[in-house]
Amino acid sequence: MSKDTFKRIILVSIITTLMGQVYINPFNSDFRLSIGIAILAFLLVKFQDIPILLTTSCTAVLVFVFRFTIDIIQLNKILNISDIALKHLPSAVFYLIFGIALYQLNIRKYKDLPIFFIFLVGISDIVSNVSEAVVRHEFTKPSIEIILTSIFTAGFLRATIAFVLYSSIKAYNMFILKEEHQKRYINLLLFTANMKAEVFFLKKNMQDIEQAMERSYSIYTGLKDIKESIDINYTDKLRRRVLNLAKDIHEIKKDNQRVVSGIERLLPQEKKENTMKLSTIFKMLRDNTARYIEDIGKEINIFTHYTSNYQVKDYYQLISVINNLIINSIDAIENKGNIRISQYRENEYIVFKIVDSGMGIKEEDIGVIFEPGFSTKFDRKTGKMSTGLGLTHVKHIVYNYFGGKIEVDSQVMQGCSFSVYIPIRTIIPKEER
Repeated sequence: MSKDTFKRIILVSIITTLMGQVYINPFNSDFRLSIGIAILAFLLVKFQDIPILLTTSCTAVLVFVFRFTIDIIQLNKILNISDIALKHLPSAVFYLIFGIALYQLNIRKYKDLPIFFIFLVGISDIVSNVSEAVVRHEFTKPSIEIILTSIFTAGFLRATIAFVLYSSIKAYNMFILKEEHQKRYINLLLFTANMKAEVFFLKKNMQDIEQAMERSYSIYTGLKDIKESIDINYTDKLRRRVLNLAKDIHEIKKDNQRVVSGIERLLPQEKKENTMKLSTIFKMLRDNTARYIEDIGKEINIFTHYTSNYQVKDYYQLISVINNLIINSIDAIENKGNIRISQYRENEYIVFKIVDSGMGIKEEDIGVIFEPGFSTKFDRKTGKMSTGLGLTHVKHIVYNYFGGKIEVDSQVMQGCSFSVYIPIRTIIPKEER
């Protein structure tokens, strides 16, 4: 037996003993009906690793010792020890018989079957109570019918309480587990969306590298065709340097391609029919943003509204765009503010609008905010500037992937609005339009 199992046995015995003090005396005698039995049955099912017989035996001993000691202390005078022992011994008998009955009926097997569970625990309770009542000579009294009625009622009532307790804890655990899985799913989805955006940007860089390599090689070709030169040695040396530069750029391109291929293999493969409801996207972004805002200690209200709950394809890219704009808005709000995320249709476009009550963007900066490296944000703790790639990603995805456009409207100290126009044909499946 492990140390943890032993601790649980002792804990269950103590809890049951203490809860056994919550009772009634239905027959005006030492016979009692307590809530402790319901708690014991619940704990025996809850903790699957503790032996039933050993736990109920320990509980029987502890109940006897505890009640015996309480009587000695409360009466505060010399008593006949054997009388006190005989008074509480039947209670120990009850717990022993109750444990044997639960063990023989293999009660844990029926923990998810309410009717069987309540019936078997109830029968075990009734048999144990009848045994205790016999030991206490309760059936010598004229009210046998009342005694049996009370025992049967208490037995099934306590069995029902035990099952309700177990089901409630199980339902709560399932709720917590579902909530945790939902958080992990959202985090994974956002991570995948961001990674796909990075891959898209890397592919764009590969095109730039390809162009740089072609330009370098064209310079080499041009130098090679020179027939006359003031300094032929210098020209040869320059040609070799340009050729080496073209080779280096080509190697960088191959390395970049390997990185892109490796990342794409790790990411989920998109299917043409793979879509997501707009309501799901908005709820996911709202919940994730609320947690992020709470983590950074700001007081920002998030409002979402959509006019049509479309099934959206290419939702990874869309999530990345909206999420980047939301983060941009959060950064623009110093402490308190509002962010509104809305969707509506305008002609042949689906428009996503993100409006914040932040610091706004200066008019002279609006034309360059989408350029790589531009940023007005910095970490006050480290003093480091932001990389300024968030809005760059947004622009490339919207313009190059969706074939859309972005409009920015801003007033300093009053807020900023980003309107993302995406052609319906590129984001909404044909049957949904």
